[in-house]
Amino acid sequence: MTNNAHRTPCEIFSRSMGFIRPVSNFNAGKYSEFCERKTFTETNSLSAGQRHYDLLKKAA
Repeated sequence: MTNNAHRTPCEIFSRSMGFIRPVSNFNAGKYSEFCERKTFTETNSLSAGQRHYDLLKKAA
């Protein structure tokens, strides 16, 4: 393996106002909004907080 390995650019897509679009096509305002978003993780959302526990208790 050489140090001159070339990297293939990877395009990032995001859903914006109902459409899936490449982030590279976002205008400055939309890109700024994209950078401020928080990442959703299922494990954190399902196990976090007392509210979730209370909802599970009501559903049982």
